[in-house]
Amino acid sequence: MKTTAQWLDISPGQSKFVHTWQPEQAPQANVAIIHGLGEHGGRYAPLAGRFVDAGFSVSAFDQQGHGRSPESRGKIHSYQSLLSDISAFMQWNQTQHPQIPTVLFGHSMGGNLVINFALRESAQLGSVISSSPMLEKAIPVSPIVVRLARWLMRIAPNVKLHSQVVAERLMSDPAEQQMLHDDELFHNQMTLRLGAGLVDSGRWALQHAGRLRSPLLLSHGTNDYMTCCKASVEFAQRAGEACELVVLDGELHDPFRSLQRDEIIARYVDFVHQAVQASEQKSGSRTLTRPQELGL
Repeated sequence: MKTTAQWLDISPGQSKFVHTWQPEQAPQANVAIIHGLGEHGGRYAPLAGRFVDAGFSVSAFDQQGHGRSPESRGKIHSYQSLLSDISAFMQWNQTQHPQIPTVLFGHSMGGNLVINFALRESAQLGSVISSSPMLEKAIPVSPIVVRLARWLMRIAPNVKLHSQVVAERLMSDPAEQQMLHDDELFHNQMTLRLGAGLVDSGRWALQHAGRLRSPLLLSHGTNDYMTCCKASVEFAQRAGEACELVVLDGELHDPFRSLQRDEIIARYVDFVHQAVQASEQKSGSRTLTRPQELGL
């Protein structure tokens, strides 16, 4: 496996710290990863390795306010700017791998972002995987607290909130828990602007789920203490047949980092293979010779 981690211009004037993982042979598909709150692209190296073993190339970038990005921890320019970053990253990926499909993968905050991107920018997309998306919090916030936060955001949108991250409640694999404890780039901060953006976009996604046109694999654990599994079920019901829902009984927030990860990662891999088959069928239909070219 070939790996890189470097600053790259993913669009004119836009530089991001990008991680890539490449198989030794020509890849069948490309997976573009959008990480979760507090994370960074490098945290997805173990999952990327599994995708590479399946014959896929993988890339991830550090989002605003995360990893090696220059912004203060948890600070963003706007929610729309996060979607614009994904758009530029997808275009960069498709330029790097023009002959194979690119599947967009997002987890938690990233799961929220890829769903919203799919609903708003479906023309750019093939298939999407959303893991434990932040459509609603698992434990609703008091309406009084919400009103206070909304008022404060109008005058100080970059005030930061801090959450208590408990690795043992995120994933069941002790090795993955230790990796999180040792990760110096991981943080537990977000600004009011980012928090409000996630809440509002989660509500918007639920209201507009019927717009979904891109094939979506949506997975969520029933014991997720951070994001709401029931909201994912509701989204899938509203989205209809474009959405394949996988409810993981007893799983925590990070199922692909659990001791039972093999089954869910296999579902991811199968879904990417389906995207490859769909791309090949579409490409074949485009190259069919027209009757007049045969003199018929």
